[in-house]
Amino acid sequence: MKKSLLTLVLIVFVTLSITAQQQKYRVSNFYEGYIITKDGNKEKGYILYQDETVRYKKVVFKKERKGKKQRFSVKDIKGYKVAGETYHAIQYKDVVFKQSYFLLLEKEGCINTYKRRDIIDGEWQNEMILSLDGDAISTQTFALGFAKKLSAFIKDNKELAAKVKNKEKGYRLLSLEAIIAEYNEACTSK
Repeated sequence: MKKSLLTLVLIVFVTLSITAQQQKYRVSNFYEGYIITKDGNKEKGYILYQDETVRYKKVVFKKERKGKKQRFSVKDIKGYKVAGETYHAIQYKDVVFKQSYFLLLEKEGCINTYKRRDIIDGEWQNEMILSLDGDAISTQTFALGFAKKLSAFIKDNKELAAKVKNKEKGYRLLSLEAIIAEYNEACTSK
């Protein structure tokens, strides 16, 4: 009994130690970063690293460590970077509405891939958003009519759009990330 209790305590301690080492940024602290103004200029300063429920909607910025706080929303700036994460202000088509958020840039390419996490029905859920030439769409809209919607989104690559539209093997919803990678590969090699 004593041995199993000691083992349990040791496992909990090791788990907490590993988690603490992996998380080098603490919520509610300011870290070096920058904002991207509406005219495209980068302003270096300090950004408040906020909880995920807030960081997609607003950013708190200070030019100097002890400086005055400025608050920005999606309509005020183009984006920001803090804690090694880049966020862009994006308006995208959701299943029903158009949404505007600071989205976390996951992969940069001709099609940028973004992520937004939200609490829905008490659970964290990820949403993937694709952006191409200023047009952005949530991948949730692909649930119905994937082939038609994605082929229209990538229409400038006629060959790839045709494969998706014709529902060829390897060009269906479950292969979305591979399709995006193929599109980006063809786009950058032009």
